[in-house]
Amino acid sequence: MNTVSHDLKSPIMAIAMTAELLLKAGPTGEETYRERCSRILRSAKQMTELVTDLLDLGKIEAGLEGTGERVDLVRLIEEAVKGLAAAAESKGIAIAVETPPAASVTGVSARLSQVLVNLIGNAIKYTRHGGQVGIAVEAPNPPDGLIRVRVTDNGIGIPARDLPHVFDKFYRVSNESTAGISGTGLGLAITKSIVEAHGARIGVDSTEGTGSRFWVELPGAPGDRVL
Repeated sequence: MNTVSHDLKSPIMAIAMTAELLLKAGPTGEETYRERCSRILRSAKQMTELVTDLLDLGKIEAGLEGTGERVDLVRLIEEAVKGLAAAAESKGIAIAVETPPAASVTGVSARLSQVLVNLIGNAIKYTRHGGQVGIAVEAPNPPDGLIRVRVTDNGIGIPARDLPHVFDKFYRVSNESTAGISGTGLGLAITKSIVEAHGARIGVDSTEGTGSRFWVELPGAPGDRVL
């Protein structure tokens, strides 16, 4: 799968670049021409995203690169929120962050960052204009020492029939509320794979039409505590 995905990526990127050049160099007054080029570009970008996710999933399933280290969880959350601020602002979504002054976990920093970006990005994607997204860190639960991160939203929610499948590969909730929202169906599968590779847990509670709450329980750094 990794070899096939890698071989697909280059020609798809070439198509995207060609469509972008045609869009810039083509006749400015020809709306039909421009719309067709834009359609090719959108499709190529969606395919690139899919292939990238497939490659990423393959790497994770083969084993996390890097070794576990002490990771500043508060800093990772701040960076994830900062990176997604424009997406939230474009929809008038308020992001509330509730973290202690310090909290450290054990893991691969880049992959844990990916988990946070995926969960917060999903919350923004599936929350209507003017909605709210919240991120909170809960203190370790003795004796397991796990730190829980919650990402909540008041978005469209997930139907009960779909909840058991949201972490399945290529599974996407399909109804009127999700129409027009793009995605590969791999984001949450990748997120779960990363979490489980850390020996951690992930779950979701959701009510259709009300919102969702995703949570991740991560191993706290040895000898550390939430302050």
